[in-house]
Amino acid sequence: MMNKLKIERRTSNTSNTLINNNRAEITDVLIAGAGISGLVAGLCLHRAGFSVRIHERAQKLEETGFGVNLQPYCVKLLYELGLESEMNEAGICNNKAVFYSSHGQFVYQDPRGLDAGYKWPMYSLHRGRFQQLLLRHVHEEMGAEVVRLGQKLVTFRLQPHHVEVDFMNSITGDIDTERAKVLLAADGINSTVRKILYPDEGPPLWQGITMWRGVTRMDKLYLDGRTMIFAGNPDDRQLIVYPVSEQLVNWAFTVRIQEPGVRPAPVATDWHHLGHIEDVLPLLWNIKLDFLDIDNLVNSSIIVNQFHVTDRNPLPRWTYDRVTLIGDAAHPMSPYGGNGASQAIIDARDLLLAFRTHGITPTGLEKYDQLRRTVSQSYILAAREFGPEKILKIVAERSPFGFQNLSEVISSEEIDETFSVYRKQVNWNAEKLNQEPALF
Repeated sequence: MMNKLKIERRTSNTSNTLINNNRAEITDVLIAGAGISGLVAGLCLHRAGFSVRIHERAQKLEETGFGVNLQPYCVKLLYELGLESEMNEAGICNNKAVFYSSHGQFVYQDPRGLDAGYKWPMYSLHRGRFQQLLLRHVHEEMGAEVVRLGQKLVTFRLQPHHVEVDFMNSITGDIDTERAKVLLAADGINSTVRKILYPDEGPPLWQGITMWRGVTRMDKLYLDGRTMIFAGNPDDRQLIVYPVSEQLVNWAFTVRIQEPGVRPAPVATDWHHLGHIEDVLPLLWNIKLDFLDIDNLVNSSIIVNQFHVTDRNPLPRWTYDRVTLIGDAAHPMSPYGGNGASQAIIDARDLLLAFRTHGITPTGLEKYDQLRRTVSQSYILAAREFGPEKILKIVAERSPFGFQNLSEVISSEEIDETFSVYRKQVNWNAEKLNQEPALF
């Protein structure tokens, strides 16, 4: 952990680097990163009356990426921010997740969203489209000048009453210094701020599984057009399919390529690394679904990416004085269970709750840390155990060649108990959520 209050400035190696150190204005909250967590945090804090600036290292925010799932517990907040109608236009309200063996044999159907008793649906939508939706609201409500692109965080220095943050212009290499009461690091799994706070942590962690992801256009969606599909064994080979719009389907295929066990990732985590269809198809031969042409689904993909499934160990602390971590910078988790983006959104809610009580102060950040860190840890660990998809691992290990009767492999009571344990582990509780007061 960083043990010095003052961090030395890092500057460009370019000899003509310009350092702008004359900004007198002190913003309430400075956010590093314009991903989902940074944009939602910005909207929440602005709505509460705080001044916010957002700096993003990318020079342009394009509508790229794949599917993202938003659980009811975060959709509640998004509705309170006034996003309901646009989310309905942008995504799909999936109402169930259905689990199949690799042989296409039905195992379990798990209701989601409204069908699970929540007052709010579960959404699946294109990540890039969702980010653009959030960015549009930031521009409309806060002003286009609030988000500055092409600004890479280099370092920060803690002062008695504020934090100074150096950003490098990605084109010129010039350094610009911003001042704020607090810094929120929403800079992702490869967070610069996290690396400053924990210089010995090393790269993200890997459990020996690689993933291909794709998006395919379909004139007619499979089944009822509102169903998530999980088929196979998450500890070996598994296919995940779900619609993200009325004509787009997201698919993900995971394959174990090394033995189980947590180890440093052999390459940097890059979710934009291009994959190849010809590498995927030979691996899919043993997964069958009567209602879906899997080969055509993959062959027709608009784009395919490939990357290792990674996360990081939970930290003993996110907050250091006037600096804290949010989103994937704080709690990157593997995709099993589909909670990563939803947890990033809940970070924004609890930040605001802490600030309302303690102000924009180090004490407020410490309270946020207490509210979120232990809770998010349970999601990280649950995802390492494959989340609700663990049921398919159990079935595959007991019946590798399929089954005549599911009850001979696993009882309905054991299935129900497996899902019940997971729901408790990640606090999926419709009755409790339905009674929570609105944030705004």
